[in-house]
Amino acid sequence: MENLGVGLEGMNVESFILNELKNLNTRLDQVLSLIINDRVHFDEKWAENERKWIGNEQKWAENEQKWAEFKSYSDEKWAANDARWDANDARWDANDLRWIANDARWDANDGRWDADDLKWEINDIRWVSINSILDDLIASFLEFKKDNLKFDEFMRVKVGALGARWGVATENSYRSMLESILVKSFNVEVQNFIGLDESGTVFGRPDQIELDIIIKNGVLIIMELKSSISKNDLYIFERKVRWYESKFDIVVNRAIVVSPMVDRWAIAVAEKLKIELFSNFDDLHFEFSRRLKTKGIRFF
Repeated sequence: MENLGVGLEGMNVESFILNELKNLNTRLDQVLSLIINDRVHFDEKWAENERKWIGNEQKWAENEQKWAEFKSYSDEKWAANDARWDANDARWDANDLRWIANDARWDANDGRWDADDLKWEINDIRWVSINSILDDLIASFLEFKKDNLKFDEFMRVKVGALGARWGVATENSYRSMLESILVKSFNVEVQNFIGLDESGTVFGRPDQIELDIIIKNGVLIIMELKSSISKNDLYIFERKVRWYESKFDIVVNRAIVVSPMVDRWAIAVAEKLKIELFSNFDDLHFEFSRRLKTKGIRFF
């Protein structure tokens, strides 16, 4: 019985060990199966990672190329900007020099302005002094003028009357001399004609007309003696001659004006109206004298 019991215990142990080994083998199979499954999964993951790495490498290569292109573009831009900044710096330096020159000019102008201000101050002082002197002179002159007003009026009236009297006296003297010479020496008729212009042909209204007339063998000459002659005087004389011709239905052969003083503008009028002008032309322009000589107008 004891041997049988031992035998049974031995069989139980062996069975137990076999079971355990079988269980362990089963576990090992399970572990190996897991390991194999994990290996397959790992290989797939690894292959996927490899693909990702390859994609990343391509992207890095592309990024590297883009970065190189961008860096080249940036370097060019920075170089252009640096050149612009250098040019701007040069301009600023030139502007600084100009401003320095302008400052120097302004300083010089300030000095000139200061000198001008000083001159103006001196001139103001002088003007104040001159104005004071002028005021005194004006006051003295007004006082003098006030005191001599009556004397000035007296002298003006006397001198005017003397001039008029001298002119009339001179005309009468010439007329008397000419009449005496012509009548006594050359048997020429001389008349002092006085008539009334009733139609106002000469002066624009009825007035007395006076003319000196010389007649010799049917030749009629009308002459005017005046101390001075102007172009208006010539126009009036010409109207007198035409009025005389119309009144007596006769032709005047010569119209003569004698005067020691002739207005320069009267020369052209005498030429246009065909009036012979006798005077002293030394004070007139040579061209007027030449023109008159070519037209047959006489000189003394």
